[in-house]
Amino acid sequence: LDLGKNAIGAPGAQALAALKAAPALHTLTLELWDDCVGTEGAQALSALHEAPSLQLLTLGLHGNGVGDGGAVALAALRHAPSLQTLTLSLQKNAVGPHGAQALAQLKAAPKLHTLNLDFDRNAVGDAGAAGLAALKAARPLHTLTLNLGSNAVGDTGAA
Repeated sequence: LDLGKNAIGAPGAQALAALKAAPALHTLTLELWDDCVGTEGAQALSALHEAPSLQLLTLGLHGNGVGDGGAVALAALRHAPSLQTLTLSLQKNAVGPHGAQALAQLKAAPKLHTLNLDFDRNAVGDAGAAGLAALKAARPLHTLTLNLGSNAVGDTGAA
């Protein structure tokens, strides 16, 4: 579902989060770029971890002002019982080290084997990149894609 540039805001994200109740929902793609979702909307979308059959989730949240609070909330997706593939596009969302470190908790997702995180043009920095390095310890994870472009990651964060 592509709703980009429709200014759905947090109320629209809350309405979409109701999809968690769809018992047979297997695959969900929500393209919500530049939709004014904010932290509150990201918190609502994190409830998708309750979808019992959801195996593939793509959340395109480019330019929504999600911030660290929204990233912390999205880390709840680690509790999704069936989730195997997750793509989070968080470009231009003011996500800092705290939010990136929180998303490293996705390593605890029981069935997650493919993870794509796009942090382009945020403020992850060395501390956030170091936190994301914890993802290498995720047992079922066999495919990991991280975009940390334009995040002030130096030698320390890349190590």
